[in-house]
Amino acid sequence: MSDRAKSERTPKSERALPAELACPSRSALSRLPKSAKMPGRVARSSAAEFSGSGSAGGLAWNLLGKADSLLAESVGAGDASERFRCAYLAALRGAGAVLAVGATGSGRRKKSGNAWTRLDADAPTFGAWSSYFAGWSNTRAAVETGMQVDLSDADADGFSVEVGRFLTAVEDFVGQARRIDLRAS
Repeated sequence: MSDRAKSERTPKSERALPAELACPSRSALSRLPKSAKMPGRVARSSAAEFSGSGSAGGLAWNLLGKADSLLAESVGAGDASERFRCAYLAALRGAGAVLAVGATGSGRRKKSGNAWTRLDADAPTFGAWSSYFAGWSNTRAAVETGMQVDLSDADADGFSVEVGRFLTAVEDFVGQARRIDLRAS
């Protein structure tokens, strides 16, 4: 790798999203379920860099394609619970895309199976998003098990809009990782 490519490689902890995509909107945060626990963000640095191999990039774009399909499906779903469920699954695929391009982590800790915990740990740039979606996890679990959930049309539609914003941020992030990988080769 050339010295220039090494100097252009940006550690993931220093990569930034555009300001308008860095976190959920204020109105979205105000619609979080009352049961949601929004943990305070802890500042941390990470020495891990993106490994962005071609196959990981391909997987990321594949996951983004699935996320887009699920988000489109959510728009056509009849009831609020189904719209929410499809949008939440789209967000999970988006989280998977970020994790696929990236983050290698320190390898010292056992990896959590929770996508939002992993996203927060491995891609701190998405910390506000991971906290936001984690706040909806109990609602998603209730919907998946068929429990009656008090979810309005406005809540489901607003959630879908935020998932769309998140996926836009993920697409930008995956594109940046790909450009970094191309410079390194």
